[in-house]
Amino acid sequence: MRLQDILEWSARLAGCAEVPADSQVYVEADSDVRRILFGVDVGVGELILAREAGFDAVIAHHPLGDQARMRMPDVVRRQVDQMVAEGIDRADAETAVAERLEAPHRAMHAANINQVVDAARLLGLPVANIHLACDIISRREIESLIARRRSGSSTVGDALSWLDDFPEIGRGLTRPEAWLGDRSQPLGRVTVAIAGGYNGGHPAFSRYYRVGVDTIVTMHVADPDLARLRDASALAKLPPDERQEWQALWQEVAALLRRA
Repeated sequence: MRLQDILEWSARLAGCAEVPADSQVYVEADSDVRRILFGVDVGVGELILAREAGFDAVIAHHPLGDQARMRMPDVVRRQVDQMVAEGIDRADAETAVAERLEAPHRAMHAANINQVVDAARLLGLPVANIHLACDIISRREIESLIARRRSGSSTVGDALSWLDDFPEIGRGLTRPEAWLGDRSQPLGRVTVAIAGGYNGGHPAFSRYYRVGVDTIVTMHVADPDLARLRDASALAKLPPDERQEWQALWQEVAALLRRA
């Protein structure tokens, strides 16, 4: 089995008709691979380690460069359908995803996009990555776990503890945490916001809350997005009149900043 065979097999496991846009064979093996170094993130150091340790190939999770990295927005746009499934208007979902894509698009212009891929080519080391297929399977398994274990009295803390049913999480050095809200809160209506390339951040998550989602399960969220979500949560606790006054004030500030 060569690397392309592995990518196609992983796509079938995830229910994809073809290898997703964010996954790619960068350097193919000349023959079957038997000893593979796997890593969530792979850099030049891991490539050298793999060669020195006698591995046949390296497979990363996150895209390493080339078309898999450049086509990541195609995968992020999957979030539109996920949001629509939760009751968010399609046009509003598309606006949220477009906003989420702005910063990564700008960052790409300052990135050394093919550093790792070019190093692999110079080393002659077979390398690939498998991203979306893994995330689809993870999302499916987490949704199934929550559906099996939950009851009318389940809390956010209960759901966090259930995740230890997955050995990979149970053995992890970092633990699942509630970064917005409290572990004692009712679990309520849940969405698993995984398998959309990047996490949806404030643009997507704020819209989930608006349509009545109580709990969002996600792999990670950046601090600036978390701060904006916490600000919105605090604002929602104010009396309606006071909340409207603050919203009007910040709208005026935003208008002034746009004109500055």
